[in-house]
Parts: sequence; C-alpha cells; structure tokens
Amino acid sequence: MQNKPLLASYAKHAHSLLSMILTHLNNHLQLPRDTLEPLHDRALITGDHIRFIRAPPQPPADLRTALGAHTDFGSLTLLFNRVGGLQVLLPGTNSWAYVRPLAGHAIVNLGDALVKFSGGLLRSNIHRVVAPPGKQSTVTRYSLVYFMRPGDDVPLKRVKGGLVPELKDWETEEEVTSAQWIIDKATARKAGVNANLEREKMRITNPAELAIGVEEN
Repeated sequence: MQNKPLLASYAKHAHSLLSMILTHLNNHLQLPRDTLEPLHDRALITGDHIRFIRAPPQPPADLRTALGAHTDFGSLTLLFNRVGGLQVLLPGTNSWAYVRPLAGHAIVNLGDALVKFSGGLLRSNIHRVVAPPGKQSTVTRYSLVYFMRPGDDVPLKRVKGGLVPELKDWETEEEVTSAQWIIDKATARKAGVNANLEREKMRITNPAELAIGVEEN
C-alpha cells in the first residue's frame, strides 16, 4: 500500500498522544504508576484501528442521523474533522449539543473500557452524528479517527488502588477479555439494528466508510 508508511506514522503518534492522556488519568485517579498505560502497550495485540469516514451532504428534505446514539467500545478515541455534526448528550438531560470542530484541535472521546477499569469513576460519553448544521450541511463531511483499545487478552475489570472503589462483598465482575467484550458489544449492537429496520432509515444516504487496521512492529 502506497500510503502505509504515512498511516503507520499517524498510528504511532496518535497512540503516543492517547497514552499521554492515559498517564494523566492514571495520576488523577491516584493509581500506582504505570497502571493504565501498559494495558494499552503498542506491543500488545489489540483492536486499535484507524477509520476514514466520508459522509456526502444529504438532500435538504431528507436529513437523517448518520450514526445513532452510542458510546465507544474501547478506551480512548481520537477524532479529527473540520465540519460539524458530532453531538453529545448533556449529562442528566435529554438535550443534545453540537461539538464544534476547532482548527488545529482534535476531539477525544472516553470509552467503555475506562469505565470498567475505573470502577465507574470515569464515564463514557453518549454521542451521535447528525447532518452538519447551517451552511455546512451542503458540504461533504470527512473524519479521521483513531480508536485505542486495551490488549486483546487484558481482563476488562476494575484496576486496584488509588480512588478506584473496591468491590463490595455482594458485587461481582464478569470475567471477560477486551477482545471478547468488543465482540459481544458489536454483536449486540448489530442484532439491535437488525431487529429494528426503522433504525436503518436513520443512517446517511450512501455513506462511504473505509476502516484500515495498521499492523506495526
């Protein structure tokens, strides 16, 4: 692939940036040093991947939701885009707010895995993608996304130490690896979509999406 070196460089630097954020979260949770970052080491086999998304403008009379309300499966998501459309559900409300893209900035989402690792102290945000607002609705929306996930064999359960609450005597945690968790979540989501065909009508007309996994040594 002609652009593989470029993609590999992007994956390396995106992972490095998100690792720095993991260290920041590690410190704020007062966890023992190097608790979270090694669970996402680049040497591990993981579901990390890059995704390019192209969403053409929709007919004015047929504006649809491109991607329904959801949380991300993994730990952190790094998003670059220049056109609006991403919305987050404001905590404790039924109101959606646009996330405005800023030149020279990236958007970072926190995913379900960090909710598990932190025993619920960290929360994954519910978000969706809708037609861009205003004049932006007439242009094609491009997004470049890097998904960081824990190593496939990492148990997806709360870590020990710091501010992370310990399990109560009556509490239990499922024994599931990161890889199995992602498979189960994806399967459940797909089943939900298939069970409700009307949800498919909410998707963007003729979206073009390319997902590329980059294998690195």
